[in-house]
Amino acid sequence: MLQQLLIRNFALIEEMVIPFHPGLTVLSGETGAGKSIVVDAVSLVLGGKADRDMVRRGCDKAYVEGTFTTVNQPAVCAFLQQEGMEQEDDILVISRDINHNGRSTCRVNGTLVNLQILKALASLLMEIHGQHEHQALLSDENHIQFLDSLGDEGYIQALTQTNDLYHTYRQQQREYDALQKENEYRQERLDRLYRQKKELDQANLQDGEEEELIKSRDLLRNSDKINRALKSAASLLSEGDGQQDAALPLVKQAVQAMQEITGIQAEFDELTQKMDGLYFELEDIAYSLQKRHHALDLDGSQLDDVEARLDVIKRMEKKYGTSISEVLRHQQKVETEIAKYENLDDQIEQLKLLSEKSMGDYLRQAKNLSALRYELAQATQKKIEKELSQLNMPAARFYIQIDSDENQASSRGIDKVAFYIAANKGEEKKPLSKTASGGELSRIMLAIKSVSSERTMVPSMVFDEVDAGISGRTATVVAEKMWDIARYRQVICVTHLQQIAVMASSHALVRKYEDMERTKTEVQYLDGDGRAQEIARLLGETRKSDVSGYQHAVSLLRDAEAYRLQHPANDGDA
Repeated sequence: MLQQLLIRNFALIEEMVIPFHPGLTVLSGETGAGKSIVVDAVSLVLGGKADRDMVRRGCDKAYVEGTFTTVNQPAVCAFLQQEGMEQEDDILVISRDINHNGRSTCRVNGTLVNLQILKALASLLMEIHGQHEHQALLSDENHIQFLDSLGDEGYIQALTQTNDLYHTYRQQQREYDALQKENEYRQERLDRLYRQKKELDQANLQDGEEEELIKSRDLLRNSDKINRALKSAASLLSEGDGQQDAALPLVKQAVQAMQEITGIQAEFDELTQKMDGLYFELEDIAYSLQKRHHALDLDGSQLDDVEARLDVIKRMEKKYGTSISEVLRHQQKVETEIAKYENLDDQIEQLKLLSEKSMGDYLRQAKNLSALRYELAQATQKKIEKELSQLNMPAARFYIQIDSDENQASSRGIDKVAFYIAANKGEEKKPLSKTASGGELSRIMLAIKSVSSERTMVPSMVFDEVDAGISGRTATVVAEKMWDIARYRQVICVTHLQQIAVMASSHALVRKYEDMERTKTEVQYLDGDGRAQEIARLLGETRKSDVSGYQHAVSLLRDAEAYRLQHPANDGDA
């Protein structure tokens, strides 16, 4: 149940806190006072579309916040637990910010959530029914959705299975069509792939090859310099250069000189050991230099071969990737694609068989759904006729026509659903879109929602001026129906009809006024006298001095209270 609505910088509302109560709450007021703004704010809390025009002029952003109680709402609590959102004291707070560019952020109990999660949660909390649903009711394409919304859990499961099987079939069919299209240019594609494979096979690239070739190229380009350096260094260590002695004999002589004073002081012994070690290290270096020099085979003619190989690698990298690794991955991809195209006929045949099987599974389920839908339609016709009779259309006959055809397969099955009505005795049934008046549409919609409420049991419902086109005794019957729904859940209704307004257990007046050259909107709950005056205004009495209008309003309120006492709220709170 919605306990409170906070609105800040939203349309004409600067800041407003509106408490809500169990039972039937009515919002009334002059046309243009801002009643629909309140409904829009509720809609926004429930995940409705955000628009930058909602932000009050001169403000950076708008803010709406709804506080709900989740007592005896296990589905809501389970959803919150599933999504990992904490809740305390059975209180749920949903808020939305809308900035000046129309973007919004959603939070549930302070946790940032996406719009999809918010809408899923909102569907468990509240339903909003407005005049746009009347227009939807005029389109035959929407009738199947209205009917399906009345199905029980088993029906919804069958509908879900049909939807899943349909999308499985459609996905396989898309893949089959795509393969068929690929098959049209398969040979052309294969020829191109074969050319790439031949070129890549001939290149025979090896991972890491380029780095080794670059090292070889650097050695070959500097072969003379390397040879000279190695030979000279080795000679200077072992043989000398003809003008000065070699390093190794000199170090050997130095060691021998030091050995004559070993044992005199520890310092001399330490120096002798270091020089002796240096000699053997230099000897090892000299050996390594000589070995490297003799082993190095730097044939300058090899440079051309290395450069040519690097050119091949660069050419492959330019065509197929930025490195040998990428080229090799492309080569693997080419081979995989060749295998795919070479086996395309088998793939097409397999997918065709799979698609045909999926279509068969879908059609069997769709026919099962059609049978359930027919049963649902028969039961729904009777329920809606009963509701229409209570809504002052006793002679109305409501028909739900179902046409099944495998050629009109969809995610909802193979049926087309159309609503027909014979509003008066002796009339033939005609399409709802061609015969129903505004008042009849209002009552039909209310009848559908009454039937639907038996199944959904959403704790709160909002009706936004769904009383269009009705008056007199019919309006009274609609008001009684509203209260009958409100006996089991919270109902919030925007209305211009005194018959509905008097039936409310709580009545709020929405009014518009000017303050500091700005237009503002406020909501005020009415007491006994204030409520009677508002009912008198709805009756058309604009003068406070008109006693008859006021007395008529008091009489209507007394009759409505008597009806509510005869039909008390289920929880006794309203």
